[in-house]
Amino acid sequence: MTSASSGSPATQGGLPLETTPTGTAVLSWDPATTLVTAAIDMQGFTPSSSHAMHIHPGTCADQTQPPAVPFPDITADAAGAIRQSVVSGPVPGGIPGGSYLNIHLAPSAQLGASTDVSFTPIGCADIPADTPKAGPVTLKVAAPQKNGETPAGTVKLTYDGTQHSLQVVLHATGLPAGSAHAVHIHTGSCAAQGAVLYPLPDLQADGAGDGSLTATVDNVATPPPATGWYVNVHMGPMSQILDGNTPTLLFAPILCANVTG
Repeated sequence: MTSASSGSPATQGGLPLETTPTGTAVLSWDPATTLVTAAIDMQGFTPSSSHAMHIHPGTCADQTQPPAVPFPDITADAAGAIRQSVVSGPVPGGIPGGSYLNIHLAPSAQLGASTDVSFTPIGCADIPADTPKAGPVTLKVAAPQKNGETPAGTVKLTYDGTQHSLQVVLHATGLPAGSAHAVHIHTGSCAAQGAVLYPLPDLQADGAGDGSLTATVDNVATPPPATGWYVNVHMGPMSQILDGNTPTLLFAPILCANVTG
């Protein structure tokens, strides 16, 4: 059983909630074939999900131009990690400096208009203007900012051995105004996601995109372990992240913290 309350005060202390997905992409260009290879090493995706990926003109902060270099979809493994190389079609001029690599929420077959949730950028990296056309260039891929801010926060877990209960205090900023987000304690880690251990009430953001959640989980037999648990905040509310037992697009993790008991 879980009970909860919410409010606006920020959590003091606790574990940092980091934005997800995160990782790197290494771009290289072969002048003989004129193809660009992207080697992806990332974590924090919806397990077994697929995602459209393109190079666009512009920057992560100015995403107004259509794709210039499409890649085949990239696909996460059962733990939400992507370690995969994909190859573009012909790019005669080499890696286009002064552009950006974008990973979208949905696979190519499900992409809608740029205003549709399916098109949402979930990972982005600027390609420096002075990048050699053949590369290689290593890009740090992270969730793009919205209105100059990315989601962030803290989570604190306090175990009561007498009551066998676990109090969870979570605070997040940089969320969409008025949005709601499913929150769970899982087995595994942010890098190797596992099953839900304890579901928590939804995190509700206010008009400024700030949200706080205090919940007590009963019947917790043991305190949090030193490793093996993590806290995930999802893109959508609990009512929208599953279709039966299948994750929807809104299942996508946006914040994660490894629990250190």
